[in-house]
Amino acid sequence: MKFHVRQRDSLSPSADPFGEGLQKPQPSQLCDIPRRLTSNKRGAVSIIGAFSLMAVIGIAAFSIELGQGYQTKISYQGIADAAALGAANAYTTNPSDNLLNATANAIANANGIATTNVTVTHMTNYSNTVNDAVKVVVTGTIPLFFARILSSATSYTVSVISIASLSSSTVPACIIALSASSTGVSLSAGTRIAAPKCAVASNSTISVAGGSTIVAKATTSSSGTSINGGSSIVADTITYGTSASVGLGSLAIGTKLKKSNSTDDPLATNALLSDAWTKLGTYTTPTVPVVPIGGDLILGYYPTTMTFQGHVGTLVGNTWLFPAGTYNIHNLNTQSLTLSIPGTSIVTVSSSVTIGGGGKLLIGDGPVSITAPVTLGGGALMMLGAGRHYVGQISVGGGSSVIMGAGDLDVNGAILIDGGGSAMIVGAGNYAIGNNGSGVAINLSGGSSLKFNDGTFSANGAITTSGGSIIVFGATANHLINGGLSLNGSSIFGAGTYTINGNFTNNTGGTMTGSDVTFILAGSLNVAGGTSVNLSAPSGTSSSGITDVLFATRTTAATILGGGTQDYFSGAVYVPNSDFQMSGGASVAGACFMLIAKTVTLSGGPTAGTMCASLTSSSANSSNVTLIQ
Repeated sequence: MKFHVRQRDSLSPSADPFGEGLQKPQPSQLCDIPRRLTSNKRGAVSIIGAFSLMAVIGIAAFSIELGQGYQTKISYQGIADAAALGAANAYTTNPSDNLLNATANAIANANGIATTNVTVTHMTNYSNTVNDAVKVVVTGTIPLFFARILSSATSYTVSVISIASLSSSTVPACIIALSASSTGVSLSAGTRIAAPKCAVASNSTISVAGGSTIVAKATTSSSGTSINGGSSIVADTITYGTSASVGLGSLAIGTKLKKSNSTDDPLATNALLSDAWTKLGTYTTPTVPVVPIGGDLILGYYPTTMTFQGHVGTLVGNTWLFPAGTYNIHNLNTQSLTLSIPGTSIVTVSSSVTIGGGGKLLIGDGPVSITAPVTLGGGALMMLGAGRHYVGQISVGGGSSVIMGAGDLDVNGAILIDGGGSAMIVGAGNYAIGNNGSGVAINLSGGSSLKFNDGTFSANGAITTSGGSIIVFGATANHLINGGLSLNGSSIFGAGTYTINGNFTNNTGGTMTGSDVTFILAGSLNVAGGTSVNLSAPSGTSSSGITDVLFATRTTAATILGGGTQDYFSGAVYVPNSDFQMSGGASVAGACFMLIAKTVTLSGGPTAGTMCASLTSSSANSSNVTLIQ
């Protein structure tokens, strides 16, 4: 068999490169080349298949790599969540940033995450609803395998975030300085605050100097905290808003936290206090009865019998004995003798009562109305039995005494008791006392005494006592005193509220005692001069006063404890607009003692702060640890 090969001499321009002839192609033929190529389907399936295979391989590679990343991210998120929650729970028992880091890392390490891949951050003021939070970031590198076919990268990073709220339980503050501009809490001259179960808080600064010490569960200052001059602060946490400085030789022992903070006034919206303020200056006006004019009853030694308004009296020794009955007297003068009218009787005196030195007026049970002033001197005695009594101004001196049985008493004037052992005792009842025209309702001189039993109490004027005297108040819901209370002798307070439209002072010594008492002042509190104070506010089980509130005033005048006073205050001293100052060796302690003031300045003596039960919840906020992201 023979093969014939056709040989072209050359590929000239006229050669047919397409095997269709040797003619020169025309322009229309050149334009048709793309169409002819695309219409030629021989080999196209192989090309498309090749590209499709590459896409499928790429998608599969990325799917595998992404799946691996998602699985890692899910695993990391669980580890981060566990680390954040574990750290937050540990923080509730020991609020330390070091503990946050250690706990979160320990949990992450136990789950195969290296410490270098864990970041722990304590976030303060996180949001309007969460004050503090811990953020844990876990980061890992995922290697690429199949995806390297399409990428030059050898790995990619996976990062997860978990945020848990830290318990916002704050240590309730028992000593609070509310001012945001003045020096808040200032200690000097070796002063000591002991508040091991509560906080010392200032909305401005805390300054401890001159060998002074604060030992507390916590301290907080919205501005700075400074410790100088060999002083110290010992607390679980020492929180400050701007700065903390510790001078040479001074100590700050506790976890230090810099964070924005402020302490609210726990009594700012107390409804019982708001109501108590409205009663300042109120009182009950004494009633002046209308009585018959009557006749004069003047006693003497002769004759030894007399008839007065149909009643026959007999002189036995130094005593005129009259029978029970009704007696309307104009002027009564016993001289130095004794007038005895047994009960049940009704006695009125329309003009004057004179009881001479050593004389006595003895009236048994029944109402007695004396519209005139009563003056006793020289060891005289006026004794009235139980009944409804009205008297004018009472002046007792020279060792004289007034004793009244149970029953309501109105005094149309003041009660003035001069020294020398002079005394007045009033039985249980409701009391309304006027004043002497100069704003004094009660005045006790040195060595005198006045005792009221239980019953409502109103005095339209100031109450003042001198050293060596003693005044006793009975129990009642509210003792209304339309004036100041200046007690320079000793005093005993019955249960209830004392609404004092003035200052409360004791600057000369003596003792002050009382249980279940609350003092509402229009003026300031000033106790000094070696006074010994033992006062306790009502507890939650008491029906008297305002629970856990001992003293409260809105005055801007300073509140002062000084001069070596030894004060046992159980309850809150609430002086939100006042600078509290304690100096001169004074000391304060109590079963619960809270101090809420504008500023607190201590320059002498120790103060022991403790929380009052009813104010604990209002002084602290709390929330449970929870994941928030």
